[in-house]
Amino acid sequence: MLCEFLFTDETINSKCSIDKVAWDTMLENKRAQYVYENKIGARKTGVKENAWKDQTGKWRTAVYYELNREEFYNR
Repeated sequence: MLCEFLFTDETINSKCSIDKVAWDTMLENKRAQYVYENKIGARKTGVKENAWKDQTGKWRTAVYYELNREEFYNR
């Protein structure tokens, strides 16, 4: 629903056309990765080790995703 809103909202797109959405998740979050890849159709664009440090001081690996307008509507 968020991607559909970002790609179709006239107020947002009249100021700055949204052609691509990018985000990341933790490597350990396999459930989210499954949804992004198999349900939404997002492309995994990279994995970066030690991308950020959590509240306990532990370094975390990030998995990056992208979804462009064409991919979203052709899924």
